[in-house]
Amino acid sequence: AGRGRQHRAMGDFVELRPLPEPLRAAQLTPEAQHYKGFRTLWKQKESSRVVNVAFCPAKPHRLAVVSGTKVGLWQPNKANAADSASSSVSKFKDLAQCVAWRGDGKLFLAGEAGGTCAVIEAETKKVLRRFRGHGDAVTCCAFASADKSRAATGGRDGKLRIWDVATSDLLHTIDAHTDCMKVLAAGPGGPDGWITAGYDGCARLWDLRMGAVGAAGASWSRP
Repeated sequence: AGRGRQHRAMGDFVELRPLPEPLRAAQLTPEAQHYKGFRTLWKQKESSRVVNVAFCPAKPHRLAVVSGTKVGLWQPNKANAADSASSSVSKFKDLAQCVAWRGDGKLFLAGEAGGTCAVIEAETKKVLRRFRGHGDAVTCCAFASADKSRAATGGRDGKLRIWDVATSDLLHTIDAHTDCMKVLAAGPGGPDGWITAGYDGCARLWDLRMGAVGAAGASWSRP
């Protein structure tokens, strides 16, 4: 075959075109130039795969990293990565799956594959209580945005569960998805609004003011 051509088994020829050269910095759009200027300020290596992270919105803005059977708490030092403060919570019987901070940074949730979700005090690293009764692994969790005493968990069983943080009582159970729920966030409407998404290809907005059984909401699914 000649230069720039490749011979196929069927005897046909196809021309190989040269790949376009990458754009130079001066040719990038203003938006692309903005993102190209981002630099890694801090990096930490965990001993096993990282499955979830959560950034604390309140000072001292620690980063919770879920890896193996623990949740690591890191306070990155931009000037010197070696001086970054660290600690960990490893009071889990099974692999940790997810983590979520409360808005004031005093508590965080940590779900595990064994089917429980721990409520942990950030300052002391003490497990205050556990949400029990999940049918399978707890794959996502979140605190309500407007009510410090309300939290929610999502599981591999596709159910959305609402909890009283102070008593660890289960308040509502909703069949949210037909497959594993992987995303959970506080939604609009105060402590009764939640957003979920799962492996069934659907994202849903829930309003629990419609009742525990008849919780209503909008749903979006993949085409």
